[in-house]
Amino acid sequence: MRLAAVVAVLVTSSALAQGTPAAQAKPPASKPAAAKPAEGAAGTPSTVIVRCTDDCTVKIDGKSGVRQAANNWEFKDVQPGQRRVDATGGFLNRSLYGGFADIPAGMKVQVQIDGSKRLTITERTPLGQEKEVKPATGEPSMLTVRCPKQCSVSIDGLRKGAANSQVVAVRDLPPGEHDIEVKFVLGTKMVRTKLNIPAASEVFATATEGGISITNTKPLAK
Repeated sequence: MRLAAVVAVLVTSSALAQGTPAAQAKPPASKPAAAKPAEGAAGTPSTVIVRCTDDCTVKIDGKSGVRQAANNWEFKDVQPGQRRVDATGGFLNRSLYGGFADIPAGMKVQVQIDGSKRLTITERTPLGQEKEVKPATGEPSMLTVRCPKQCSVSIDGLRKGAANSQVVAVRDLPPGEHDIEVKFVLGTKMVRTKLNIPAASEVFATATEGGISITNTKPLAK
């Protein structure tokens, strides 16, 4: 009887095994597609803002824009695609950049041309969704930037103070948010940040290859 019971168990186990479907391997999870930067409707013209490190004259596809500042040009109704950008200025009105920029459709595009003849698109915002920037009010301030080695400092795309210095002091700086860029003389390292400058203040900042930070702020002496 023991032998019969063992045989019955073996038969039952075999039947169950044959009736059990093989485990199905799960397909590998697919990686989500990388999100594309937002862009307007195809063919919609864009607005392009071009900033240079020095005073400059800029043309896109051979056409002039509106000069907003000595180093800042605005171009409206720029067709999307590869657009020719030419910039001249600085000492002896030399060439600062000559090449092409890939302009997206239906965007407000911020473009920076640096002292190494490089063009960088720094910001893209769909037209109609630009942030409303309220001008800050109050007395102008002073910003002092210290570097551990010789550097050049640019504020809002315009070079300030003496080049190749370790301390750059900028007077009569309007309060509000400003783009700060520091380029170190030895090497090609460059750091950028935005600093919110309070009114009627003396602001001290330190720039290293790791970044730019405010170290002290005090009321501006009258």
